[in-house]
Amino acid sequence: MRPEPDDQLSDMDLIQRCIAGDDESFTILYQRYRLPLFSYLHKLLPGQHDRVDDFFQQVWIKALKNFSGYSDQQRFLAWLCRIAHNLVMDYYRSSDSQEMSEVQENILADGPDPQEILMQQGLEEALQQAIGQLSDEQQEIVRMRINDISFKDIAAQKNISLNTALGRMHYAVKNLRRLLADFL
Repeated sequence: MRPEPDDQLSDMDLIQRCIAGDDESFTILYQRYRLPLFSYLHKLLPGQHDRVDDFFQQVWIKALKNFSGYSDQQRFLAWLCRIAHNLVMDYYRSSDSQEMSEVQENILADGPDPQEILMQQGLEEALQQAIGQLSDEQQEIVRMRINDISFKDIAAQKNISLNTALGRMHYAVKNLRRLLADFL
């Protein structure tokens, strides 16, 4: 059995490797969650870019120190966001600031959930990788359909029958479902 590539490991596996001193595992976790965490902090602290940068670093430092307390039942992003939330709340409590109510309003404001953002980004990346594994003919049909080209126009441009275009797309979708089964 071939060992799993590091970037395919679960969050818990990566955390355990981090605890054991594997810096590459931390880099993978950081790359997976940096954008959703950054987005969440911007939601908590709109227009306060310097503070967002400071809290972003503090969250990762605190997470690293507390990896041994992470439980696999939690979603790692939710755990990071809770650390971020607590750090921001502690900051405002200690500064007796009037901004506290604004921060609470920002937290309750409607906006994309960090987990949803991560899932969307992950799905897009996984889809592009899966498309790259299709045969050339299937890739071509899928990319043309993504660009809203009709099957009739695809058949004309590729000089194939409409049934051939539809058949290639059918097999492409079937293969994509197989390739994306773990993700979905």
